[in-house]
Amino acid sequence: MSMTSPESSGRRWAILGASTFSFVILMMNFSVYPVVALEMAKELLLSNTQVGFLMFIYGIFYAIAQIPAGAVADRFGGSKLASLSVTAFGCVGVLFALSPNYSWAVLTRVLLGFSSGFFLPATMRLLPRWFTTREYDQAMGVFGAGQGLALTLTFLSVPLVALTLGWRAGLLSVSGLTLLCAVLSWSVVREARGARHQPSERVPFRLNRVITKQLIILTSFNFSTLAVFSGIVTWAPKFLTDLVHLPLIQVGYVTAIIGVMNMAGSYFGGLFSKKGHGAWVVAISMIICVVSPPLLFYAQAPLAALAVIALVGWGTMFYFAPTFGGIPSAVAPEYTGLGFGILNTISFVGSSITPLIGGVILDLTSRFDLAFLSISTIALFGLVCSSRFKTNNR
Repeated sequence: MSMTSPESSGRRWAILGASTFSFVILMMNFSVYPVVALEMAKELLLSNTQVGFLMFIYGIFYAIAQIPAGAVADRFGGSKLASLSVTAFGCVGVLFALSPNYSWAVLTRVLLGFSSGFFLPATMRLLPRWFTTREYDQAMGVFGAGQGLALTLTFLSVPLVALTLGWRAGLLSVSGLTLLCAVLSWSVVREARGARHQPSERVPFRLNRVITKQLIILTSFNFSTLAVFSGIVTWAPKFLTDLVHLPLIQVGYVTAIIGVMNMAGSYFGGLFSKKGHGAWVVAISMIICVVSPPLLFYAQAPLAALAVIALVGWGTMFYFAPTFGGIPSAVAPEYTGLGFGILNTISFVGSSITPLIGGVILDLTSRFDLAFLSISTIALFGLVCSSRFKTNNR
């Protein structure tokens, strides 16, 4: 569904802006943990494996929430579900910041992952109703840039807060911003009366209308990029501290380049995809995701590390617009939310396992080259599938 009046046009871009801001907050909650993980580990006496497990358990329960969230969004609409999700993970984030021990941290990461898992399926159900085929990939490029903005804000501001007031204050600062976003979300992100969601017509459910070949291909891209993104964001700070010998503040500045390049990659990926070059956009992203993690190990000079981390930032979001823009055409229209839920469920397996595998490898061998190579190997899945990608023709 697309709106054509000036009022509706302004409304849809306002909805995109509010949704993007909420996505920024979601990704700040995702990325803030790696920023404070080293200081948190010192206070709570956590091993590398336990540090990785806290990232892993978040991703697993984030994934578990995706399919039911997509089904609910298909049935009842996305706006209220998205707002409820932001409210819930804002509250749970406060509890995580108060963790007195490892067990409490695990429990709150479970709740944080599950509550935040309802946001994207709801949003992916909401946004396609407001943009034409021509505009949708570009809209996804804008929306995806929120991830980069989130990382930039997190890695530039939270290390300073954490060093000044402690890691708990760093977490609380993000949770406070999340609760503010929840207030705005309830007041802004609403479907207008003219486009109010109508419950999907009850039709016989057929699995092949949801799990299609195209959806599997799209899933491989998201799986691979999230594996690389999560693995690098989790372990790059430790790599920069241990082998590049940078202090925490400078680690934050260097890692923030991922966010800057995420923004640029997502935006330009949307522009190129809008012009019909989506297949090339995805292929370039997949190549970068495979080659950049091993390169990082050999980039032990600050400028070299900065360059490779910038490459990671570009590669892990350049794919976003043609991939997410392709979801509405990959599944039957009445199952858009469920289709996205399936995609993200499988994708977050990749996001979950790379921090855990990296932590285990570092505990057993202390070798970053093996940890980064494991991330690269997982990303081969997307590279192989990229040859079969068809540009969105929704």
